[in-house]
Amino acid sequence: MFWTIVLICIILFAIIVAKGSKKQKENQVKLKDLGYDIESKIQTGKYVGGHPDINESIPKTFIFPKDNKLEIMVEVPMALPVKKAYIDNTSIKNVLVEDQSSVEKRVTVGRLLLTGIFAFAWKKKKKNELAYLTIEWNDGRFDNETIFEFEGAGAMQNANTARNKVMKAVK
Repeated sequence: MFWTIVLICIILFAIIVAKGSKKQKENQVKLKDLGYDIESKIQTGKYVGGHPDINESIPKTFIFPKDNKLEIMVEVPMALPVKKAYIDNTSIKNVLVEDQSSVEKRVTVGRLLLTGIFAFAWKKKKKNELAYLTIEWNDGRFDNETIFEFEGAGAMQNANTARNKVMKAVK
């Protein structure tokens, strides 16, 4: 009985993986039909802010260079990506990578209530490897800084790779 259940689970898992792979290939074909070059996709991590057309942070984004623009897209599981905004290539003034892998220090409310003013001397330490990709651009009237965050091991390298790809796409 146990082995029958295990076998059924394995078969279901294989079917789900096969369907996912098929859907992913279909989506790539649709993107090519829409004029996107799959090879030019730039992983940009988490959108933090700085674009006037996007009000919320987005956990997983990427950029597709298309028609002299950088199109900011949101990855949607098992569906076509959703275009959220774009940046015109000619409006880009600079592309930067900033390092934030230093130790973050926080004073929590609980610690403040417990120790009073001494909470500022007793700060919590949390090491978090962060790097930011910043695209500086002007929309014709205002200067904007659109910021993407990379987190975890290799964050700085991933941000630098994205920066280099953006710069090549803008040339």
